[in-house]
Amino acid sequence: MAAEIKRQNFNITPEQEAELTWLRDTLGASSTKDAILLAVRVLAILAREVQRGHALYLGTESGPWTRLLIPELQPPASGEWTYLVARPHPWRRQLFVKGRRLRAFTVWMDMQTNGMTPEEAADNWDLPLAAIEEIRRYCEEQRALLEMEAEEERRRLLEEGMSLEPPAARR
Repeated sequence: MAAEIKRQNFNITPEQEAELTWLRDTLGASSTKDAILLAVRVLAILAREVQRGHALYLGTESGPWTRLLIPELQPPASGEWTYLVARPHPWRRQLFVKGRRLRAFTVWMDMQTNGMTPEEAADNWDLPLAAIEEIRRYCEEQRALLEMEAEEERRRLLEEGMSLEPPAARR
């Protein structure tokens, strides 16, 4: 019995086409199809390793190692949190405050930026003090993930042509 062959057909933007061309050239693939299939195989290997609890690191023989976080591969942290929950998102893996469309990172950064005590943050965000403590602990434990997601958000905003400067600074 011959293997079933299925044709895939989808539209791509010029930017996506440029990315695929770069991938094909970088991997030395003979075609875009071969580059995509190779990238899928590599990503599947990495996903299996992350699911097994392994971490990915980059570095040189003489330099320091840096943990590599790929948002799409990061399992959502769950189970140990009372006030935090994962929400479906195409690339974000950070947790939200249960019952709200409020990222834990938003509360934590507000506390940091405005020098709030946990009690002040609880009052400001109308959350129990225990929720604020859980947010603080989560954000400190997941700092690498949160920094990576903030960098990804900056990159996406720049791609969309949005300025990260306040309006007064753009004049």
